[in-house]
Amino acid sequence: MPDSAQAPAEAERLAEVESTNLLLKNFEERIGGLEKNSHKTMFKRLTESASASALFLGLVLTFASLHETFISKPEADRIARLSQFNQAVNSAAKLRQELIKLSLDPISPQLQLAMASAITPQILNDIATANAMLRDIDNDDVGIPQLLILIGEAYTIGDFHAAKTFATRAVAKKDVTPYLQSEAKRYEGKLLYATGDPAKGRAAFLDAMKMLGDTAVSLSSRAYVLADLVIAEYTTSDCENGAQDFQRFVEMSRGLYDQVRQQLNAMVKGALTQLQGRNCPVPASFPQL
Repeated sequence: MPDSAQAPAEAERLAEVESTNLLLKNFEERIGGLEKNSHKTMFKRLTESASASALFLGLVLTFASLHETFISKPEADRIARLSQFNQAVNSAAKLRQELIKLSLDPISPQLQLAMASAITPQILNDIATANAMLRDIDNDDVGIPQLLILIGEAYTIGDFHAAKTFATRAVAKKDVTPYLQSEAKRYEGKLLYATGDPAKGRAAFLDAMKMLGDTAVSLSSRAYVLADLVIAEYTTSDCENGAQDFQRFVEMSRGLYDQVRQQLNAMVKGALTQLQGRNCPVPASFPQL
């Protein structure tokens, strides 16, 4: 009996042990699973973090590349073009000043001619450089004073094609003073006379005078434009208009200050005297204007 009673108790104890072991095993598996999941989650977070960082870095690099392509480089190129253009303009102006000083220097005519022959090609090169750069420069970045220097130099050496390019840009600018607009029109008129279109040339000169306004302050500037017109008319044998405008110049000059009147009188007299004997009869005498 004792053995029979003991058997069920032993079986019950073994069952309890087995149940306990099963719970422990199950618990260990759950802990292992949690640890495994925890490790996987951390790895996943690191992966996601790396992906986000790579995406952010890519966006930063893309933005930097776009900024370089569309903002920084174009602006740097713009500044470089303007710098090269201005250098060409300044060089041409400086060389012209040297030629003027040379003409006043008491040296032999042969030496003057030799030095002028050496300087002129440099001016031609400056004009060509400025003309090439101007094609890629916005109109807002170029001032009429710069263009006037180039027009004057191109006109003086007979490069009327380049002079017309510069004059067209100058006349197109409207956000400038009336004086600068007038100067652009005056040069346009000179070019039109030089290229065989006196009717349009005279109209351009008259527009240049109108732009200055009919005021006492602008009188000297208007008289200068009219004097230049008279010279252009006589030079191109526009005799009828030349005679009429000369009389207008005489009348207008009476209101000028003595020094200005004398300067303009000398300019007109000197130019027309050189034309003596050509198609248009030059005034026999020039009154003391």
